[in-house]
Amino acid sequence: MKKLAVALGALAMAAVAGAASAEVNVWSNNFDGGAYFQNTGPFPVSVLSFSFGGGGFAPSQSFPGFGTDYWRNSTTGVTQFQASGLGAHSALHVSFDIAFIDSWDSFGGNCCGPDVLTMNVDGAPTEQLTWNGGGGFGPVFGTGTLVGTGSFGVNGAWQDAVVHYDFLVAHSASSWQMSINAGGAGWQGGDDESWGIDNFHLGAVPTRGVPEPATWALMIGGFGLAGAALRRRRAVVA
Repeated sequence: MKKLAVALGALAMAAVAGAASAEVNVWSNNFDGGAYFQNTGPFPVSVLSFSFGGGGFAPSQSFPGFGTDYWRNSTTGVTQFQASGLGAHSALHVSFDIAFIDSWDSFGGNCCGPDVLTMNVDGAPTEQLTWNGGGGFGPVFGTGTLVGTGSFGVNGAWQDAVVHYDFLVAHSASSWQMSINAGGAGWQGGDDESWGIDNFHLGAVPTRGVPEPATWALMIGGFGLAGAALRRRRAVVA
């Protein structure tokens, strides 16, 4: 009986911990069908916004892991994701895939660099990234994980790269933003150099000061069994 009570008590504590750490979707998007807000909620948020920064939808062609469409930017404009009025939370989970498209010339080492992608995810350090599809030193993917390389994009003469990024950051503010833009002294843009994003996801870890009703029931049941076992043990000793 005592072992059962201890097990149930441990299960109750695990349920509380799980409830506190479970991630809830805020906003997910793969841009298929030309949509900006495909999957939102159920985590509470007042406003979601997307700033184009000169970009637009494009067919995904054969980019690995991309759907039918993705968001492509061939300018130096800033593409920005924003959320405000977020409910109480202790962390945010952000993940997405970035495509470095065509003749990126890395940070230098040849005639045409540097070409730099600047990425700022609220709560994480700003990253300066690059790819050497057109030559030069590199690549520099920062915290990203390479998904694949090949001639996937606009200009088949160059090698492209798809890189996956995943951030879990401590965060409790009611607003959040992520910005991405390309530039550098060697940046040419257009169909010569561009970048894209797909499989974007923003999730939140809710702050729950009071356990859910089912969790309370489990806790109370576990504590009750533990108390009964203790009383029975004392009666036997007496």
